[in-house]
Amino acid sequence: MGIFSALKSDKPKFKTIKEEGCVVTLSVEIPPQEVEDQSQTALMRLQNLARIPGFRAGKAPIAVVKQHFFGRAREEAVDALIRKHVPAALEGLKLHPVETPSVEDMKWKEGEPLILSVRVEVAPTPTAKDYLKIPVVRKPRTADAAALAKRLEELRDAQARLEVAKDETVSAKHFVVIDYAAFRDGKPVANAKGSSELVDMSAEQTVEGLAEGLKGMKRGEAKSIKVKLAGKDAELQVTVTEIKTKVLPAIDAEFAKDMGMDSVDELKTKLKEVLDRETSSSSESDVVRQIEESLVKANAFPLPPSMVQRQLEGMVDRMRRQLVGATRLSDKVLSDLREKLQPKAEDEVRLAFVMSAIAEKEKIEVTDAELAAELEAGLRDAEGDAKKNELREVFAKRKDQISHMIRERKTLNFLKDKATYKDA
Repeated sequence: MGIFSALKSDKPKFKTIKEEGCVVTLSVEIPPQEVEDQSQTALMRLQNLARIPGFRAGKAPIAVVKQHFFGRAREEAVDALIRKHVPAALEGLKLHPVETPSVEDMKWKEGEPLILSVRVEVAPTPTAKDYLKIPVVRKPRTADAAALAKRLEELRDAQARLEVAKDETVSAKHFVVIDYAAFRDGKPVANAKGSSELVDMSAEQTVEGLAEGLKGMKRGEAKSIKVKLAGKDAELQVTVTEIKTKVLPAIDAEFAKDMGMDSVDELKTKLKEVLDRETSSSSESDVVRQIEESLVKANAFPLPPSMVQRQLEGMVDRMRRQLVGATRLSDKVLSDLREKLQPKAEDEVRLAFVMSAIAEKEKIEVTDAELAAELEAGLRDAEGDAKKNELREVFAKRKDQISHMIRERKTLNFLKDKATYKDA
């Protein structure tokens, strides 16, 4: 029997040989005749391309081509058979992979079936539990008098000025202007010398021992202070050139005008509006957090490892970009970071599956009108025709993603409506 044989009674065989969570291992058995036919097809293709000494291009006998290119032909044949039969196996076994399946093992001897061991990651199919009447403790949604007073004090502090203190000696309430030079074992420490450096005595210090050593010093006094620099002992030769104190402005009409308001009452009203928005937003974020944590806790099921890994790497990449100036993190730091973020990555993947299951169960769908409204909202915020056209293009390309986002938002609103609330 050869490549043109019509007698092909054997058919490929597919079966599941192992299931571990979301990882399924399949056996795909391809009959020897089909393997032989595919190998012959590959050899004939190579025959047309092969340049073998003693033969014109494309004219070498197939047996000679096989001697020279059997390994390559076999590789091409196997690749073609994998592309054909792995998708067929997935369809036949009704498996829906979340990641490209991988061939973990292959057994093949000439004249025998090709047997593939294929690793497939599939999505879990959770039955969402305990998502109605989630108990939520709701924080206040409006700012109280204490929050307003605190924000006013923060504004005062931001507008404060430093004046020369009447006191003659340094205390914890002062700002101290110093000249300094660091020494270790009697030798100057590189890049550890400066003048007119301002030290806030009430703040946490980066140089251990400095603030304690400055206490009690007088203007013009010089002193050697034992400190820690980069975790090592050192001496700081310090001269106090000035002692200053912070002076806070009074909350009066002048202060209000400096803030762009006509009166103190108007300033307080505007601050209250800002604080109410912040407090309401924080309260709603906390409601969402409690709902999400409840869903994750109530719904335990295996997760596809590749999806968790993608989520984890995305989180690590975002954190690396946030670390300004850290051009490269060590392997140890990255390993520790991944270990720390792993549970959160799992929670986020789990939550996505639970939210999808709830949407399916409650028949939450996205209408064309809702998609159009989402686009219109974006267009209102876009400035200029170029930006608007760009937004339309992005919307058209990512319609499915945007629809998924709206569906998830609707599902979350559904859960918030069904939750049971108790004031904090």
